[in-house]
Amino acid sequence: MQVGGGGALRSDINVTPLVDVVLVLLIIFMVITPVVQMGYLVRVPPKAPANLPPSAVQDQIILRLMPDNRILINKDEVSPSDFPQKIREILHGNTSKMVFFSGSRDVDYEATMRFLDMARASGAKNIGIIVEDPNAAPSAPAQ
Repeated sequence: MQVGGGGALRSDINVTPLVDVVLVLLIIFMVITPVVQMGYLVRVPPKAPANLPPSAVQDQIILRLMPDNRILINKDEVSPSDFPQKIREILHGNTSKMVFFSGSRDVDYEATMRFLDMARASGAKNIGIIVEDPNAAPSAPAQ
């Protein structure tokens, strides 16, 4: 004796729970989306006027070691014996100032390291190395 009707099995999917889950997810995404799109207030520094020369370029210290053991500070030639005193004068006790080094390809590693050690001992604590394109032709020394 069977209660409740016909004997065939039903294999239909009950979509009501699926629709409930999808609607809940839709509501969650609708609430979260405006919060995610909020930005932060950022203060950007003003642009520098284009017609003024940058003072940072004028204050740069560039050390060059040439193949014939000539030493250049910016474009001024300095003898190796006067180099430590000249660096101390330029830095004026400001050892945190950035000093750039541009070496020649023709100077060997040992001479370059001795030169950089001498610069560091003279007060240049922050030394940056200027790297030129190794495929570029060697440049002629500036006169």
